[in-house]
Amino acid sequence: MKVAVFGSAFNPPTRGHLDAIESVLAHNAQFDQVVLIPSFHHAFAKSMLAYTHRVAMLARFVDDIKDSRVHAKPIEHTICKGDTPVYTYDVLAHLQQSDFATDALTFVVGPDNQANWSKFYKAREIDEKWERLVVPERKRIRSTQVRNAIANRESISRLVTPGVASYIQEHQLYA
Repeated sequence: MKVAVFGSAFNPPTRGHLDAIESVLAHNAQFDQVVLIPSFHHAFAKSMLAYTHRVAMLARFVDDIKDSRVHAKPIEHTICKGDTPVYTYDVLAHLQQSDFATDALTFVVGPDNQANWSKFYKAREIDEKWERLVVPERKRIRSTQVRNAIANRESISRLVTPGVASYIQEHQLYA
């Protein structure tokens, strides 16, 4: 099986993330699954909403997508050691040793992470062991825009899926 692994803070998941997923699924129809991995301790020390909220929003996001090939897999908290970051290499190694032992993994990056690829922990080793797919940024919708829109009391309906918008509203997040 061919599995695309897409890691992100998902703080919150956006229609930009959705566009990247759609790009992956359209990529020569080569992927059987897209696995979404929310960050637990971000390698670049991003400030993030509580993991439990981001995992819950990601579940709603996946429900909104309605594609059986797309799955949320919150695993970073299980491989984290103390307060140290969880690196892409560690996530891919864990997946390859557990749930996807016989599968071909491809790590999905956007243009921003591609530009900073050399800063990734064990970037060369990742490239030696796994494939890497750079998806184009066709919809420039960032999580920061969502958080700013909420702070300015603006609608977020064009930025996130309905389930994510509902979860944010229910829990009064980012206010």
